[in-house]
Amino acid sequence: MHPVLLSGSPILDIDATFLIYLGVFGILFFVLRAMIFKPAMELFDARIEAIDGAKEKAARLEEEAEAKLAAFEGQMAQVRKEAGAERERLRADSQRRERTLLEGVRKETDGMVRDADGKMNKQARVIREEMQASAPELAREIAEKLLGREVKA
Repeated sequence: MHPVLLSGSPILDIDATFLIYLGVFGILFFVLRAMIFKPAMELFDARIEAIDGAKEKAARLEEEAEAKLAAFEGQMAQVRKEAGAERERLRADSQRRERTLLEGVRKETDGMVRDADGKMNKQARVIREEMQASAPELAREIAEKLLGREVKA
């Protein structure tokens, strides 16, 4: 075994130097705590508070953004609804105008067809009357050509 351990004298000698070390340790502890550890801990606490504050602000901004997005989507839905109603109104108006124009054109063309029919009937009557009037003369001319001599009516 080791001779110091067998000697019977204590391993740790508590004397005045131990008390000096204890005093120096205490003074350093309070000095270092006041000058280094406390400001460092305050800095860490401030950093944690800043991070937490930033997280809270980010969460608040995200909630505001979601609320604004919901409001925007609501407004867009309203605008789409109004645009659809306006489109339907314009479509109905254009169909009404189309029907009105078609009716006007149809009436105009019907009138033109009636006028043309009336003119054709009048011209046909006039031509028939002329043919009726010239039929005996034509018959005489044909007969003269066929017979080769003059025919008297």
